[in-house]
Amino acid sequence: MKILVIGSTGTIGKEIYNSLKANHEVFGAHRNSNDYPVDIMDKNSIISLFQKLPKLDAVINAAGTATWKPFDKLEEEDYYVGIKSKLMGQVNLVHIAKNYINDGGSITLTTGILAEHYEPNAVGLSLVNGAIHSFVNSAAQELDNGIRLNTIAPGAIAGDFPKDKKFAGYFPVEIEDVVKLYEYAITSDTTGQVLKLY
Repeated sequence: MKILVIGSTGTIGKEIYNSLKANHEVFGAHRNSNDYPVDIMDKNSIISLFQKLPKLDAVINAAGTATWKPFDKLEEEDYYVGIKSKLMGQVNLVHIAKNYINDGGSITLTTGILAEHYEPNAVGLSLVNGAIHSFVNSAAQELDNGIRLNTIAPGAIAGDFPKDKKFAGYFPVEIEDVVKLYEYAITSDTTGQVLKLY
């Protein structure tokens, strides 16, 4: 398979990239890449990335950010950080990617535990994670040519977060198990699903 991993130097993206490249042709893209730079907040940047690549079988996004602040400190502009990056960045990616992947290919996004479970200072991220879940459930029904759309929703990653400390009420998960979910998303016939691990 020819697979694009966006955010290929991040905590999750790096492990996805390294795991998949053993058996597939994998392209790693991130903001500071010399070969495949991309800013998911910029539609033209996303289009430019796909124009450099062959037609793909799968696209995985592990990029996107949001503002961490207490609720009473959040201003409207703070919400827009997550809306422009993790929400609309991923939404625009789906709109564009569907034109550059093979029939029966897949697009996999990334959200997380905060869509459903409370953690202090994370309201801005909870907002966009929940929106992506609703988007995936609906948009997957309207993609043509057998293209599938899912999102992976992990808890905190062990090692990146203390193993003996709970995040949003759950202990952290092993990155190897998270990567297996991404592999499942791109190789199974699953679509329109929020694949959770926490």
